[in-house]
Amino acid sequence: MPVSHSDARAGGPASALVADRDPALRGRLVELIRAHDPSLRIIEAETSRETCEFCLLHRPVLAFVGLQFEDATGPEAVARFKAQGYVVPCLILVASQIFPRWTEVAQHLDAHEFLRLPLDEGHVAGLLQAHARRRQPTRLLLVDSAPQSRALVRRILATCGFRLTVDEIESAPHALKLARQAACDVALIDLGLRGGGGGLELACQIREVAPETPLVLMTGGDAATMAQASRHFGIDYVLRKPFFARDVDRVLYHVLGLRRPYLLNAITEALPAQPASRMA
Repeated sequence: MPVSHSDARAGGPASALVADRDPALRGRLVELIRAHDPSLRIIEAETSRETCEFCLLHRPVLAFVGLQFEDATGPEAVARFKAQGYVVPCLILVASQIFPRWTEVAQHLDAHEFLRLPLDEGHVAGLLQAHARRRQPTRLLLVDSAPQSRALVRRILATCGFRLTVDEIESAPHALKLARQAACDVALIDLGLRGGGGGLELACQIREVAPETPLVLMTGGDAATMAQASRHFGIDYVLRKPFFARDVDRVLYHVLGLRRPYLLNAITEALPAQPASRMA
């Protein structure tokens, strides 16, 4: 049953919305959400109007929205509440088939993923696991000796889909000290780091003192060539400059062992000048 307006509580538990005209599909999605994150307060909607109203009222952190209701389409409902100032942090569109220009529609609606029916419960489980991890703080060590470069990367990191706490470091010794204290979840290191042998040398040192810390190298050169050369040093990912928030997301999904959304793959593969190169 949908949650009534009187049930909304400011400052209460985070909410998840399941909106579709099929009650059986809604019920299965509700079961999966509860199994993976019992803390979420689940709201159901069966019409486009309810979808829009409940999103504006409850501000869900997660929403599964079907593409077709009796009164209007799912995208129309999403567009309405988006126009009124609310963007769901993790919006998952649900449809029976892929349609032309689906990536454009999904991007326009700020969707996180496009889920195709029949329901792949493994896919949904991976999405929910990744969503829960994205909501948790991730400490990222940013090591770059150039202040302007650090400022640019900081702005990019602020717009990615993960909750990042960024420690900006300009010297290898300080970065190594923090890594030794297990003070970060991911290290993002500029290959051209000045002093102390450069970024690759620092990455090797961090690998020795913190072997579980994922290591990502930033380079303005050929990422594919650098990836081949870095494989022997335990580098997890090579990220070519310039890069964007979507590329940071792609890297974090990989190094944190999370299932990457198909939509993110489709967007990054469709756009020119791929900045990221994954280590084999």
